[in-house]
This record gives sequence, structure tokens and C-alpha cells, in this order.
Amino acid sequence: MIGILRSLSILVLTAGCSLATLVAAWVSGGSAPERVMGWWGRAFVRLGGFRVRVEGLEELPPGGAVLVANHQSVVDIPLLLSAFRRPVKFLAKRELGEIPLFGKAMAAAGNLFVDREDPRDAVQLLRDAGARVRGGALLVVFPEGTRSTDGSIGEFKPGAFYLALRSGAPLVPVYIDGGNRALPKGALSFRPADILVRVLPAVTAEEGAGGAKERIASSVRERIVQERNRSAGGDTPPRGDTPGSPPGRREGVSPASGEGVSSAGEGASSAR
Repeated sequence: MIGILRSLSILVLTAGCSLATLVAAWVSGGSAPERVMGWWGRAFVRLGGFRVRVEGLEELPPGGAVLVANHQSVVDIPLLLSAFRRPVKFLAKRELGEIPLFGKAMAAAGNLFVDREDPRDAVQLLRDAGARVRGGALLVVFPEGTRSTDGSIGEFKPGAFYLALRSGAPLVPVYIDGGNRALPKGALSFRPADILVRVLPAVTAEEGAGGAKERIASSVRERIVQERNRSAGGDTPPRGDTPGSPPGRREGVSPASGEGVSSAGEGASSAR
């Protein structure tokens, strides 16, 4: 019963913030819509009762970047909006933009949508994505193309890496763990869960040199899989800082603090 009430509260929150985002875009424009979406992400995390830990923020470059993350749940969108106190945009599949009210709000906040069946819009998509990144935004893509049901890491489709190569932006892997426990795929009720967002070092020149997008996709996936295996092996510390850990490496976040949470939806898989 509590889970159902929590889910209804999140639904009402999402509808209200979607409407507020559209009003903000109509009245003032500028960065107002993205600020509303950022507030939605933080409120979503609080209502869900999620205990979020963010690590590796020092790995983020000072300017814009393409963040490549594994994808476990619809929770990943508000999670990442809440994790970073910088503008965050998503490259999402076209179907997400067709969700009544929410899809329009996502578009108003500067998120991008790709039709995976129509490569003809790739040129404009690359231009728009490049503009977001050059403006200092963190552009998130989920290259698996669908959500994981059990936390495993699927194959990475190379389209997202083509986007990073063409934009010239830093490519930063991000490991997410716990979203599938907060809302398992196919479930309707949100559950309190411990969630980890770990930012990994950006792809180096050596990894990207010569750069076939398929090879870079494989390299980034391997890094994220290694992080998953390391966490599963008990190497992930408990909530809060661990004695002896490097300063600034771990930055804890709780629902009370509201600080530091595909493509979106089920993931944007390509920018062909």
C-alpha cells in the first residue's frame, strides 16, 4: 500500500512539474525549464525514498561532455538530474517525446529525441547535440538501447560513440547501480533502495585514437562492467565516506540533503 501511494505521489509530481516546465518555457524561456526539471529530479528522489551515493564528481571535465551510462530503470533520468548540479540533457528515443505532457516538457527543457528507424535526422541531431555540449551541458546517452532487468550490462550500440566523436566532446563513462531495485522493469510500485552513481575517468586519447566507434563502445562497456564486478565483489564502500579514502572521491547524497541523482526512458541507442 505504501508503495502504491509513493508511486501515485511521484506520478502527480511528474505531471505537475511537466506543466510547470512548459509554463516556464512559455513565460521566461532560457534556463528556467531545465531548472524546473532539475527540481523535479531531486523531489523524485526524495519521494521515492532512494538513498543515493555519488562518487567521482572530480572526473567531470569543466565544460560540456557526453556521459555514457548503463541503464537499469526509469529512475535513471531523475537520478542523474539530481546527481549533478550542472545542466544535464538526455538523448532519448522518439517514443519518450510522445508521452503526453512529459514528452513536451522534456523537449522544452532542451532534451533531444532520435528516431532509431530514421537515420535521416542524424545530421540535425548532431548539430543540436553539439550545441548542447558546447554550451556546457552534460549530455547523457544510454547505449544499451533498453533497460536491464537484473543489473547486467548489455551490449553497447555504437551510435552514441559516433555522436561523441563528431562533437569532439570528452566521453565520460558513468556506472549506475540500484535503479533496477528502485523500480524493476515491468513493476508499477517504487521501492526504497540504495543507489550508486559512479563517474569514471574520461576516455583517454589512446583509447579513442584512430577511433572506430565500435572499438570505443567496447572499451567503455568493459570499464563499466569492471565497475559492476568490483561492486558485486564487495569493493563498494558503505554509505558515507570510508576511512582512508582519497579526499573528494566520494560525495554522499541522501534524500534529505537533496544534493548530488537515455538516452532516457528505455535509452537512446543511436545517433546514426
